[in-house]
Amino acid sequence: EHKPWREDLERWDREVKPAAIRGHLKLLAVEPAALDTEELLAYLDRCRQNQQRGAYIHHLFNMPALLPIGDFLVHAREWTGRPGAELLSLLQGANPDPLGADRELERLLDAVREDPAAEAILDAAGEPGEVLAALRSLPGDAGEATGAYVDRVGYRPVNGEDIGEPCVIELPELIIGAIRSGLESAESAPSDNEVAKRTADVRDTVPGQHRAAFDDLLEEAKLTYRLRDERGTYADLWAIGIMRRAILAAGHRLAAQGMIEEPAHLVEADYQELRALVGSGTGVSGEELAGRARYRLEARYSDAPPIIGGEPGAPLPPEWLPPAAARLERALGAVVQEIFVAPQPQTEAQKVRGLGVSPGAYEGTARVIRGTSEFGRIEPGDVLVTNSTTTAFNIVLPLLGAIVTDRGGLLSHAAIVAREYGIPGVVGCTDATRVLPDGAPVRVDGSLGEVEVVA
Repeated sequence: EHKPWREDLERWDREVKPAAIRGHLKLLAVEPAALDTEELLAYLDRCRQNQQRGAYIHHLFNMPALLPIGDFLVHAREWTGRPGAELLSLLQGANPDPLGADRELERLLDAVREDPAAEAILDAAGEPGEVLAALRSLPGDAGEATGAYVDRVGYRPVNGEDIGEPCVIELPELIIGAIRSGLESAESAPSDNEVAKRTADVRDTVPGQHRAAFDDLLEEAKLTYRLRDERGTYADLWAIGIMRRAILAAGHRLAAQGMIEEPAHLVEADYQELRALVGSGTGVSGEELAGRARYRLEARYSDAPPIIGGEPGAPLPPEWLPPAAARLERALGAVVQEIFVAPQPQTEAQKVRGLGVSPGAYEGTARVIRGTSEFGRIEPGDVLVTNSTTTAFNIVLPLLGAIVTDRGGLLSHAAIVAREYGIPGVVGCTDATRVLPDGAPVRVDGSLGEVEVVA
């Protein structure tokens, strides 16, 4: 009745998000490699506190990010009988900047178009890291805009929620690919008219006495929809990348001293182990950290048990609750279901099925990505086939023709961004990364929820 999520969203925009951005940029303004040992330890502490704060902020805004969407889904399904994918497609356009860097990218693209030297750098062949460094070193707006864009997107894990995952800046080919794609391609997402037409079609099936309520619920879901991504983009994922940047700086020192095998192995230390190694060179051995790093590379989601502990019970029956509490229970249950729950496998020899989350059909080359180290293999127009995606992964979206994932539901990250970018998407296929050969031509049908190898 009181719609408190509106107050949360207003506070997010006015206070929380700007403060998070300022905090991240302040930490990025420090060069950790230039610090002495005590200064570096203090900087690591600041980065850790920033990461803890980011995680807290992310989950502090769970309810405004999820509850209005679930409430809309529950009621719209009852009134229309339409599938969840169709109903969620009505939210298209409500999250216009999934990467959280549209303004910085537009500024960069404009600067490159007006600077022949920048265009020449991007046109020339060369290692992506060298190309990016050359752009950043340019005088004037092109160099400044490149730096601002990199600060926004570079220090987020590419496809994870952990300091053990490489950041975008460690795969500069993704940044260069996004810039080149932005210069070459026109906007392809569905127009407002298309979304309005779909909305009117669905609304016509709502009983007359519920249409005003349908409009209200859809408006509330659209209003808060962007919070789902923004909590990660501006809070914890950026903080994770900044923490990793600081740890790698310390790792380079320890590797140069022969105390660890590779700088990135330091991310495998817990925080007290890390401080002991950096401060006094004592504690966990480089061999132990190398073993943990090998485990990280070898472990797979499929090896984990589906349930830890006993079998979960059924949700609390809504009829046991007062009406208002029952409405909350149903709304939250619906949204959690659509984030995590996928269908049972329906795999054939060269075809997988899942949830069609973004309509349309597309044929292209399957690029099977099993780890972040492989993201550099993505070429413009590829069909990404991967286990799952996170908000940080948005950097590669402008390069893709379609998305296919093993895991995830209608409100998984991959589903949301496929709809926003207007590219076909099928999620929850369970074994697409096993069945679809890397490099094979595939056809993705985001309406039917099918992906198959084509001759």
